[in-house]
Amino acid sequence: MPRKQPEFKTKKLYYRRAKWEGQSKKTLQEILVDAHAKLDTVGKRTFAIGSGAEIQGANVKVESGLYLQIASYVPGEATSIIDKDATAKNSSVTAQIAPSGKDYLNGDIFVYINGNHLILCPSGVRENLVEIYIYLILQTVDEKNIASTFELDKVAKISKLKMIKDEGVKEIELKASLYEASLIHLNKDKPKVSGIQGAIAHELSALFCKDPELKDIREKENLSVSVVLRVDGNEAKRHSREIGFGDAGKKRLRRTAEFIINEFETDGDDGFVIVTGANNKITSDEIRVSDSFRVSTLGKSLSLNSAWTQLKEYFNRLNDEGVLKQ
Repeated sequence: MPRKQPEFKTKKLYYRRAKWEGQSKKTLQEILVDAHAKLDTVGKRTFAIGSGAEIQGANVKVESGLYLQIASYVPGEATSIIDKDATAKNSSVTAQIAPSGKDYLNGDIFVYINGNHLILCPSGVRENLVEIYIYLILQTVDEKNIASTFELDKVAKISKLKMIKDEGVKEIELKASLYEASLIHLNKDKPKVSGIQGAIAHELSALFCKDPELKDIREKENLSVSVVLRVDGNEAKRHSREIGFGDAGKKRLRRTAEFIINEFETDGDDGFVIVTGANNKITSDEIRVSDSFRVSTLGKSLSLNSAWTQLKEYFNRLNDEGVLKQ
């Protein structure tokens, strides 16, 4: 009996905030609603993004905000299929082209925009697809000044920031890969990693280059390093009678933790771990405003109405909790 496809998937929803230079009272929602009124067919909202791929504003709805479904696909690309015969000694894997007038979907992302607030639900694509799509829309409707500086900010959970402030910071573990360092080393004019993670990766690359046996760091070395900053407890004990000893170090560690939270660009639980003075651990996966919801499936994608409903529900919840104002 064929296995039944799950009716729901648990999907992560993310909160982002739009900003650009010279930001006025007119919000991103208003700008994009006007833009999509001009770009009123999917053909006008379809853009080539390299390597034969295209992205498309597949569905648009204006109702107490702006809803989008942004699709990614390669026109004319076939998919691979495999035989189901369980009695066969080998299965045949063949290519199958999409039906006439159709293309196979690589992935899509569902978006709700209200003011300058965005809720995202990626399905098989990275969230930067939203930034690429908005950039191309703004360019198309001649909003080039906004497009040139537009970006989506990740917002930290206020509860975690408060925990750091109240409890202080005992230790910070920051992970950076020599794979990233090698990319910087191989392409110094266009670094692939930025911020504090990039700085550490760059220094590690320089350090290894001094060793004749290790200087040829290549893209597939797949080495990783963990950098740990912590308060020296033994040194603190030796100077326990000195009033204020170590205060500057603790303050620096706390400010470093706050900097990392605000500047770290990678989502996931392998980015950093902050240990507070009360031994509570905060990972990079916990620090951003996000949550998981059950969304109805549609093949390998998601049900449009179900995804949009959950986006609005999450927005309303964040609004009620005051997160949108922080």
